[in-house]
Amino acid sequence: MTTKARRAAPMPVEERRAHIVDAVIPLVLERGTEVTTREIAEAAGIAEGTVFRAFADKEALLDAAIAKVMDPSEILGFLEEVDPTLSLETKIELIVSVLHSRVSGVVRFMTALGPRDHARHAGPEGHGHRRPPLGEVTGVVERLLEPDKDRIRVPVATAVDYLRILVFGTTMPFLTTGGASDPSELADFILRGIAKEGD
Repeated sequence: MTTKARRAAPMPVEERRAHIVDAVIPLVLERGTEVTTREIAEAAGIAEGTVFRAFADKEALLDAAIAKVMDPSEILGFLEEVDPTLSLETKIELIVSVLHSRVSGVVRFMTALGPRDHARHAGPEGHGHRRPPLGEVTGVVERLLEPDKDRIRVPVATAVDYLRILVFGTTMPFLTTGGASDPSELADFILRGIAKEGD
């Protein structure tokens, strides 16, 4: 007597959507908006029809990919785990490296997408670009630098503003003339700019 093999339990809808989004991000980086739903389905290991059961169309899928790339949760989680008792130098190097990587990743992805109507991604108060660059990390970075406030020659909040602006500005290809900035070099520059003389 043979028994019929059990079919794997279907993946929950949100988990399926997240799986497809994870598959599409590297494809967009490689192919831009020319990527097809068939290629997406193959990369995700699913039938093409499953893509359309999870998303209304390719535009909706790309919107979800943009939201994933723009989501700051991962870097916020990393920064929350940084030990505030580490040296100022070590913390600045970690912060700059993480923020530099985030901005670079967003720039690469949005460049691969090319010109696009981003109005539907705006929040209730308008387009997300109206927010300060990297403003979502302000609170956690301030907490990390607070123990070193006596070594910082400007208020901690001001130092964090300068740090965010420098990382963001030097990572934007259209704002620099010398190519992509080096995170280690930038961290060293920030430290020399905010540390008191003799420290």
